[in-house]
Amino acid sequence: MSGTRRGNDRHVITRRIPVHSGRTTAVCLFGLCLILSASAFAGWEAGAKAGFDTNINRDTGSGENDQFLSGYLSFVRGPTGERRLDWTMSTTAEGAAFSRFSDLGYVSATVTPGLVLLYGGTHVLSASPFLSAKSVIDSDQSSVSFGVHMALRHQLRRDMYIGEYYLYTDNRAEVETFSYTEHAVGIFSGFAWTSAVSTEIKYEFSRGDSFRSLGPGTSGSAAGQPDGTHHRFSDAFGAEIARELVTRHAIGLNIGILLGKSLFSRAGYTFTNIDGDLGTSTSHAGYFGVGYRF
Repeated sequence: MSGTRRGNDRHVITRRIPVHSGRTTAVCLFGLCLILSASAFAGWEAGAKAGFDTNINRDTGSGENDQFLSGYLSFVRGPTGERRLDWTMSTTAEGAAFSRFSDLGYVSATVTPGLVLLYGGTHVLSASPFLSAKSVIDSDQSSVSFGVHMALRHQLRRDMYIGEYYLYTDNRAEVETFSYTEHAVGIFSGFAWTSAVSTEIKYEFSRGDSFRSLGPGTSGSAAGQPDGTHHRFSDAFGAEIARELVTRHAIGLNIGILLGKSLFSRAGYTFTNIDGDLGTSTSHAGYFGVGYRF
C-alpha cells in the first residue's frame, strides 16, 4: 500500500514503498516528484537502490525480513516554471530482486502524465493520473494498476516547503487476494540545508485492502478470518494469505544529496503500522540509492 518530492532545485528526495506491497512504486519515484518541482527538467534518469523491510509478508507476529536490489530507467519532463498552467510526463521501467523471497522479484512499466497549476507565486497544485503494469516471478502478484495523485505544495521560503496530497490506487492482480483499492492522504515538509543537501518528513494515513500473512500452516478460518475475505496459500511466502480492509499509518524521513551536476544519492526510512480484524502488523523499511540524469 505509495510519495516523492524534489527537495531543492536539483535533486530528488524519495520515500520508498516496499515493492512487495503491490503499490505503484515507480509512480512515486519519478513522475510525481517532478510535478511538484519549481524548476524544469527534461531527459533521462537512471538509478539503483538497496533496501530492506522487516515485515515483508505483513505478518501480525514477528514477520519475515528481506533485502532487495532494484534499478530503474526513466524519461521525465518536468514543468518549466514559466507558465501558470503546465504539463509533465514520466515513463519508467523498473526491476528488483530479493535476497530471501526470490519469488517477489519483478519488472514493471509505468506511465504518468500530469498537470501543474502555479498560483500566488508560492503555491503549486498538481494532478497526475498513472497506469502501471507489473510482472512478478510469483505470478499471483502480477498486476495492472491505475489511479491518481493530487497534491498542493506551499513554498514558505526558498529553502522550505510544506504540502498535502491525496492518492487513489486501484491494483488488479492475477489473484484476487493480492488485489486492492486504497485511498490515502498525507502531509509533508521539506527543508534544504544547503544547495546540495535536503530532507523531507512525511506522514500518511490510508484506508483500503491489504494482504496479510496468517503464518505457516495456518488456515484462514483457524486464524479468525472474517467471512467473505479472499484467501489462499502463497508459495512465495510459504503461508496462508488473506485480504482484508485495513487502516495504515506511515511516517517517513528522506535525505537527498547532490553529488555533482547530474549525479545524486538518496536514502530513506519508513515506519508503518497496519491495523485490521486479523491483528496489527508493523514494519521498518529503508533504502539507499544513487541516480544519474543525462
